[in-house]
Amino acid sequence: MDTEAARPPDEPIFEAEAQLDLPGETGRQARIFGIWAACLLVAVVVGSALGAHVAFSDEGSLRAERELSRSRVAKAKVALVLGVLLPALLTWGLSARYRRGGAHARGIIVDVTGDGELRVWGRGYGTRVTLAGAEVRERLVDVYAGRLGAWRQRRIRVRGKAGTGGREVELATTAREADLGEGLRLEGGEGDCVELSREAFDEMRARILEGVAGSAA
Repeated sequence: MDTEAARPPDEPIFEAEAQLDLPGETGRQARIFGIWAACLLVAVVVGSALGAHVAFSDEGSLRAERELSRSRVAKAKVALVLGVLLPALLTWGLSARYRRGGAHARGIIVDVTGDGELRVWGRGYGTRVTLAGAEVRERLVDVYAGRLGAWRQRRIRVRGKAGTGGREVELATTAREADLGEGLRLEGGEGDCVELSREAFDEMRARILEGVAGSAA
């Protein structure tokens, strides 16, 4: 029995999780800034609340000295815990989530359906393009993504024909040396699309080309 023929038309014949969400890098940086700003603000507020409470009549007394000493120790603990350790821990957790192969990227799904659609959805994504009559372009792109460094991608861009909404989807994978021998144009570019593993990208590419060729037959 042909299992693909038995599937519902809109069920995926290919599906893969993203390995890296480059556009998410911008969101990660903004979140880290927000974490540090919020933690520092909380540290200031809490530190102020733990300040010394000394009556005018107690100035210069032993009780006042003890209160000032307690206040200095409490403020130091607040500064260390809320101003340094907490935001550092949250930053580490966020960076681990946004790494290559991390939980954030795995929440983005790329699939090709039996009725000829390429779809990207999850983690703020929600777009699709019909393969029938679509224009397919491949290229190599050198990207720089801050803490992630710089590397070369192989990208495939699928642009639907005007009658299907004219949507466009571009996906990438890490380029190989052999890709240079295929005559693909090398360009500079932004980190503006998600990456798949090479195995998933090659299978997805084959499905896309099959869908476009089948619609033209």
